[in-house]
Amino acid sequence: MSVYKLETPTGSISVTKNVIGRIISEAARKYRGKVYISNHKGSVPGFPHKIKDADLIGSMDISMGENGLDLRIYVVIRFGTSIGLITDTLIEEIYLGIKELLGIEPNSVAIVVTGMIAKEQMSRRNIEVKR
Repeated sequence: MSVYKLETPTGSISVTKNVIGRIISEAARKYRGKVYISNHKGSVPGFPHKIKDADLIGSMDISMGENGLDLRIYVVIRFGTSIGLITDTLIEEIYLGIKELLGIEPNSVAIVVTGMIAKEQMSRRNIEVKR
């Protein structure tokens, strides 16, 4: 099912949640083990094994509202990493990736830090950073 549809003189363009989820996953992968996409409860699908994009998309809230594309991504961050720095740069990368690849500006991008992980121990958090 498409989230975004654009009609042009030569046809229509549809964007699915999978496309948007892939952009988000690629942005998170740049942090190489410092950021893991999780679900709203802080569980990371397949962790610590290799995670597939299809497993992650169900953990993201992607919707097209009246004002545009709204995204909410849940993450777990490695202990010792700056929450502010990671969330701000991740939001910026997602925002720019969607704008560059899809030609639309997201209405809102929210990162919810559901936990901090150190070795195999995780401490729960509920910190939301939004743009």
